[in-house]
Amino acid sequence: MNKNILIIGATGFIGKNIVETLIDSNNNLFLLVRNIEKANVFYDSNIYNSILEGDLRDSFLIQKVILENKIDIVIHLVSGLIPSSSVDDFNKELIEIVFPTFELLEFLSNNNIMIVYFSSGGTIYGKVKDKITEKNILKPINYYGYSKLMIENHIRFLNRTKNLPFLILRPSNVYGRYQRIDSKQGFIAVVLGKFLSNSSVEIWGNGKVVRDYVDVQDVSGGLSELIKKNVRNKIFNLGSGRGKSLNEVLLIIENTLQSKIEVVYKDKRTVDVDQMILDIDNVKNFIDYNPKDVELGIKNFIANLI
Repeated sequence: MNKNILIIGATGFIGKNIVETLIDSNNNLFLLVRNIEKANVFYDSNIYNSILEGDLRDSFLIQKVILENKIDIVIHLVSGLIPSSSVDDFNKELIEIVFPTFELLEFLSNNNIMIVYFSSGGTIYGKVKDKITEKNILKPINYYGYSKLMIENHIRFLNRTKNLPFLILRPSNVYGRYQRIDSKQGFIAVVLGKFLSNSSVEIWGNGKVVRDYVDVQDVSGGLSELIKKNVRNKIFNLGSGRGKSLNEVLLIIENTLQSKIEVVYKDKRTVDVDQMILDIDNVKNFIDYNPKDVELGIKNFIANLI
């Protein structure tokens, strides 16, 4: 059955991939964006049912949209932080994202509407040496992961006390189609951006930190399948299940581009964990989820840039 879905934060690259995947499954999509002019450029007018300008603090607008359009699912993609964010950034996040999200969750729980929350498999677990399952203790070591944990905890609390239906998704290091290559976030995208601008790549530490890189189309496809199968009240890692060091990823990019990239190694940051590889067996019990290898993902990413 087709769903009426409100997507909050639809102009990021993950959001755009999700929109295109869900519209292909004939869902009715409603988008809430901060800048409607940007979104009108970003999306073809026939890809959504309605697009509205606002943010999480516009609670009256959001509630009106949900009730008038009989929304079945709200997908929450909004975050203003990155792993290196400061305490001042975090305090701003509390006001603009966390507390308004709490208000939204209360409304959804009172109306039995499902929340799909995009958390962070890369930061919410903290320092873990082995493959990470959804049962691992949550011990984030940066404000980005901590803010995600706060919202996760509130979702689980409202599920226990008010039966709020939910899906919590913990993607690892997402990269791929539509990702900006001129920002500071996303190692693969940053490397490609530096290469195209003839700049050097900065690596914090010796480049041996290991991450689980997952193509954004695998993430959006996984979400679509979970919605189709009406899976709810579950928490899933969405990664590739494989780890690559920064140096290994750099070599893959160089081999794909057939060009050498200049690297500057800097002192390691305390906000970075040494290793992060997600165990994805749990989600495979519910859907057909077979994420591609990073070599193919990088090749596809580069092809979309040309």
